[in-house]
Amino acid sequence: MLDSISVPRRAYDFEDYIDILRRNFRWIIAPAFAGLVVSVVIAYSLPDVFVSQATIRVTPQQISEQLIQNVTSQDVADRISAMATVIYSRAILTSLINQYGLYKNELAKEPMEDVVEKMKGNIIIQATGSTTAGQKVLPTMVVAFRYSNKYTAQKVCQDIVSRLITLSSEEGVTSQQQAHQFLSDEGQQAKRDLDDVEQKLEAFRQKYAGHLPEEEASNMQAINTLSGRLDSLTAQANRNTEQRMMLDQELRIAKERMAALRTNSQQTLARNPKIAELDSEIAKLTDDIEAMKTRYTDSFPDLQDAKDRLAFLKKQREDLAKQKPTLMDVNPAEAANVAQERQNLQDQIDRLNTQLKANDMDAQQIKRDIASTSADLRNYQNRLGNSASEKEYEDLQRQRDLARQRYVEFQMKSERSAVSIDMETRKQGETLEIIDPPNLPTTPVEPNRTKMIPIGAVVGLVLGIVLVAIREVKDTSLKNLKDARLYTQLSILGSIPLLENDVVVQRRKQVMWVSWATATLAGCAIMAVSMARYYLGKG
Repeated sequence: MLDSISVPRRAYDFEDYIDILRRNFRWIIAPAFAGLVVSVVIAYSLPDVFVSQATIRVTPQQISEQLIQNVTSQDVADRISAMATVIYSRAILTSLINQYGLYKNELAKEPMEDVVEKMKGNIIIQATGSTTAGQKVLPTMVVAFRYSNKYTAQKVCQDIVSRLITLSSEEGVTSQQQAHQFLSDEGQQAKRDLDDVEQKLEAFRQKYAGHLPEEEASNMQAINTLSGRLDSLTAQANRNTEQRMMLDQELRIAKERMAALRTNSQQTLARNPKIAELDSEIAKLTDDIEAMKTRYTDSFPDLQDAKDRLAFLKKQREDLAKQKPTLMDVNPAEAANVAQERQNLQDQIDRLNTQLKANDMDAQQIKRDIASTSADLRNYQNRLGNSASEKEYEDLQRQRDLARQRYVEFQMKSERSAVSIDMETRKQGETLEIIDPPNLPTTPVEPNRTKMIPIGAVVGLVLGIVLVAIREVKDTSLKNLKDARLYTQLSILGSIPLLENDVVVQRRKQVMWVSWATATLAGCAIMAVSMARYYLGKG
């Protein structure tokens, strides 16, 4: 029945804690010492890891971008990310492992793929900041490699930096060449498109020659010009007809006079002096009319008056010529005069015939000119009436202009890309520059022994405290007079100390001290061996 009774523990005071510490000192100090030993062994058993790092910055383009522009949209920062991917590739990492003999122990236990993944985690390529060049922000980056041998770490880091710089140069030239090839191909395609559109436009122009919308103004101008020329030729034809009528009239009069002279070969006509006067006036007025036609149009009043005057004079002469002439005896002087007059009439007839032939030739030429001009006029009028499709023609012209603009743009871009390639080849573009070369590390970054050893001792101490707490919770025995007085509710009159054999007590103390000394020496020896092994192996 007493076993089922649960009695709450009393609250501990300071003396109780001191008593617990005194009773369980060994349980606290032993785990702390064991943690110290284990942490020392682990700290000096782990291999050192050294980090060699270099700093690289992007050097801006040496030639002003106002003179030469880079034709690729990918800047150096993007190329660095792409190059980092190349460095992390299995082929590159495998070559570095074989070249520098890395991870020999790991290769003996693990396949190459696992070792490559481990090395990938030990390579650091990351941006750390940026520099400003004009209006452009250029990044800086850190390249680092972690390895157990500091000299090897430095060599591998130097190799990675060299590969990055080489890849940057090659990638810049390659990207420029690819861009140039793309622009050249697009330019050739644009040229083919332009040729096709120009062929279509030329075929359209040949099909609708003279009927194109752009020729409408010239057609109208030609129509106006031809209309004016046709009017001028018509007026010229009218003048030619009038001239022929006058020449025919003069020729007829001359022939009549010649016939009269031939009929009266032995006699002479008593000429009316009025006829001679009229002939003189008619000849003079005819010359005046011809002169006025060269300066004025037919509607000019003076010219009309002169024509009317000429018609009136000719009518008077005809009336006088119809009168029968008076025959007179011929004397030698008069016969000579008649002969001279006959010769003059014959010359006049020949001259008039020549003028009539010239007039006929002019009339035929004028007729041909009128026919040709009329045909041309009808042709141009037909062109206006049958104009080509303005929309289709404008579409072809617009396509031609767009194709030409595209071709010119690609030609200019291709020329700029060729100059940009030359700039990259001469290393005048954006390049990588080493600010800090790979350093030779002096102290390892791992393991951090100054933290690991104290942490191990503290962990052991905490573990000891936990063990002591567990022991105290499970131990329900009465430890002192306070426990006896509280749990028994009795008055304590006195206490009897535990009496033990002095020999047994002495032997127990000796065994304890020997055990502690042995454990301490063993722990110190283990730590000393671990440290000695580390420093001897390091030397």
